[in-house]
Amino acid sequence: MTIKELLIQEIDSTPDELLADLLSLVRSLKSSPHSQLNIYEQLLERIDYLEAVIGIRKGLESFSRGEGIPADQAMTALKQQFNIPPRP
Repeated sequence: MTIKELLIQEIDSTPDELLADLLSLVRSLKSSPHSQLNIYEQLLERIDYLEAVIGIRKGLESFSRGEGIPADQAMTALKQQFNIPPRP
């Protein structure tokens, strides 16, 4: 799948409120140069947020397809892998 196709898929599954918020932020990038640094930082924060939302959605979709293990099994495997001793 191409990046463009992935982007379109993510846009289609993103709530309108988030898209409107992102669009308003992108439009504000046309503002004066002294305020662009703050806008850039806001954009980075929003990108991080959207990446987290996308990752959570992908994880939930994967889990609903049966691709996953329960948390207690995952924790046991991680404890064994990293030699984490049991709690006293």
